[in-house]
Amino acid sequence: MVKNKLSFLITLIIFCLFALLVNANPNLDQWMESEKTYKDLIDEGFEVKSYAINNIETVNGLYIILFVTVLQKDKEVYECQEYQTIDKTIETFDMQLICKELVQPYERGLGT
Repeated sequence: MVKNKLSFLITLIIFCLFALLVNANPNLDQWMESEKTYKDLIDEGFEVKSYAINNIETVNGLYIILFVTVLQKDKEVYECQEYQTIDKTIETFDMQLICKELVQPYERGLGT
């Protein structure tokens, strides 16, 4: 009984010490925004490695469609995200494309 309590107490102390030492940085990122488009990347020899589509219906009847594409050439990797807002008649209200390059983690500055 005493052995179980002592074991539990030691485990609890180690867990608390570990929790105090762990320090995650919320400003670290490994995807750096790029000016490149799908066309630029394909022209440079990148190949599509994966593709996903997700849609969200908003309360006012609009749909947000998210396309995510991962492109790779050798060890270079890009992730492109395309956001499209449409209504029930499939009229596009807004469309945005952002391509990001996979890089070593870096610390983002304010406003980035």
